[in-house]
Amino acid sequence: MRLNWVGRASMNSPFRRLAQDYIASLFERIGGRVEGGRVLEVGCGGGYGIELILKRFKAAQVEGIDLDFRMIETARRRLSRYIDSQVRLSVGNVTFLEAKNESFDAVFDVGAIHIEPNWRQALAEVGRVLKPGGRFFFELVTSRALRLPYPLVTERFQGMDPPDAKQFMAELEQHGIVVGQHFVRPYLAALTGWVGDLIGVGWKRN
Repeated sequence: MRLNWVGRASMNSPFRRLAQDYIASLFERIGGRVEGGRVLEVGCGGGYGIELILKRFKAAQVEGIDLDFRMIETARRRLSRYIDSQVRLSVGNVTFLEAKNESFDAVFDVGAIHIEPNWRQALAEVGRVLKPGGRFFFELVTSRALRLPYPLVTERFQGMDPPDAKQFMAELEQHGIVVGQHFVRPYLAALTGWVGDLIGVGWKRN
C-alpha cells in the first residue's frame, strides 16, 4: 500500500531516521555488513536507509524502489552525489521486481513488506533475486497495537491478514531463506510505533 501525506511525513521525519539508525545497529549486530556487495532496498522512501547501507554497511551499489514517485524524488535529492555511480532509484513494486534471478547480495526491508497485502508474493520475489548465501534484512510489525494507525497513514487502506512472526519465517523458508535465531524483539522501542516488533536477518541457502 502507498502512504498518504501523513505517512510520508512520518517516514521522512527525524524520529523515523533515529529509528532507522537503531534498526541498522541491530541489523549489523545480527547480520553483519555487506562490504562490496550489490544491494536492493524495497520501500526505500526518502533515501535515508540507502545512505546507511552505503556508509554503515559498506555496500558498493544500492538499488532502491518505492511505490510512490514522490518518495523517489525525495530520495534523488538526498542521494544526488551517489546517483549513477553507486545508486539507482526507480518506482517499483516488491511483488513484481524487475531484477534478474540471483542478482543481489542482500535485500533490505525496513518496514515495507508488512503493509503489503500480497506479502507472500513479496517474499517470493525477495527469494528469487537473492544470490545463494545472500542476506535478507527485515523489520516486521506483527503487533495489533502498532498496526492500528495504518488506515490513517496509507492511501485507500485495504484490510489484510498480516503475518505473525512464525508465518513470516515459515514463508521465507519456502523460498530458501533461513532466519533461525538471527532476530531480536525490541519490545520497549516498538512501543513508540517507530520501530517494528521483530528485527531479523535471513540467509539464502546455497
